[in-house]
Amino acid sequence: MGKTVDELRAEVKAAREEMADAVRGLSSEIHPSIIRQRTGQHIKDAAKARVNDVKTLVVDETGIRWDHIGTIALATMGLLAIISALRSLGRLFRRF
Repeated sequence: MGKTVDELRAEVKAAREEMADAVRGLSSEIHPSIIRQRTGQHIKDAAKARVNDVKTLVVDETGIRWDHIGTIALATMGLLAIISALRSLGRLFRRF
């Protein structure tokens, strides 16, 4: 035997409520303010992770790692020297 009218109405009502919940959930996921908040949190988390990565290069449980600081300083000075040389070459070639 088929379903009664009341049973069909109850099924339709349940389906509507389920669909309304799904739409509310979806709209809360794609709302611009929620996306902005989530993106901001991802950026903050990534920045904190990078800061912690750098901290582990420079500081460990025994204190400051001067050997790494020296290496970083030398690499930075080398990079600045290369940039300066490239700029000088660029100026030289612009004259011709």
